[in-house]
Amino acid sequence: MNKHLTLLGSAVVLSALGLTACDSATATNEKKAAEAAAPVAVEKVAAKVAEAPKAVAKAVVEAAPKAESTNSEAATEVAATTETAAPKVEPVAAAAVETALKKEPEFKEGQHYFEIFPAMQTDAVGGKVEVVELLWLGCPHCFSLEPTIKEYKKNLPDYIDFKQIPAMLNPRWVADARTFFIAEILDPKGKMKLVDKVFHAIHVQKRARMAAPDVVKRFMLQQGITEDQFENAANSMVLQAKLNRARQVSADSQAQSVPTLIVNGKYRTSPYAAGSEKKVIEVINMLTKREFEK
Repeated sequence: MNKHLTLLGSAVVLSALGLTACDSATATNEKKAAEAAAPVAVEKVAAKVAEAPKAVAKAVVEAAPKAESTNSEAATEVAATTETAAPKVEPVAAAAVETALKKEPEFKEGQHYFEIFPAMQTDAVGGKVEVVELLWLGCPHCFSLEPTIKEYKKNLPDYIDFKQIPAMLNPRWVADARTFFIAEILDPKGKMKLVDKVFHAIHVQKRARMAAPDVVKRFMLQQGITEDQFENAANSMVLQAKLNRARQVSADSQAQSVPTLIVNGKYRTSPYAAGSEKKVIEVINMLTKREFEK
């Protein structure tokens, strides 16, 4: 008897466990079914929302007097407008995102460039925008920037007047400014690349005392310049005028280091302020465009 009762109890327990497992499985299956059905339900709601404008349009058309064709045409136009208005939200949003991604980088005054006050006098003529690079022949950063400057000069717009001026921020740089201008006077169109060769001699060949008059003269003679040509350039009024102008630009720019780039006598920037050699060109492009469009 006890044996039968035990067997009966076990059967009841197993049945209960079976029911529990089944209930759990059923609950899980129902959850999966609900999850699977959710997108379908959303699609149905979306379909009804999409159909709503059509229903409104249909009601407008049916309510319009049939005898008046003008009203009928107007109702048709309303229907067409109502039908197509809703789906246009997404393309507009996408266009806004695309525009935001294509937006030019923002450079802030006081961080990436600085206003020069009072504004400097420029030498640009014919309404051109002047860009001046203040440099020092002995500056490794100026030498490093040279390839970027050369690339920038290749695609200059017609409205930009670019020039390099040796900085005279301290008495020691005066001799180097003199060397720069002598090379420029002897090679005004840059065909002999005298300024490039002086840069190369200082930073690559590590030639010492390139600012000394006798060393500079000997170097220029080695480049094919005659002694008379050198003496004429070194003692010319043109050289004195260039040195005076460089001294004035150096002072008026309020620059404290090189390389410094000046846009139209109004703004000053540098690779350090802009963030890199590439970005300083972006800052210059932004400022020159702004000045030209004024």
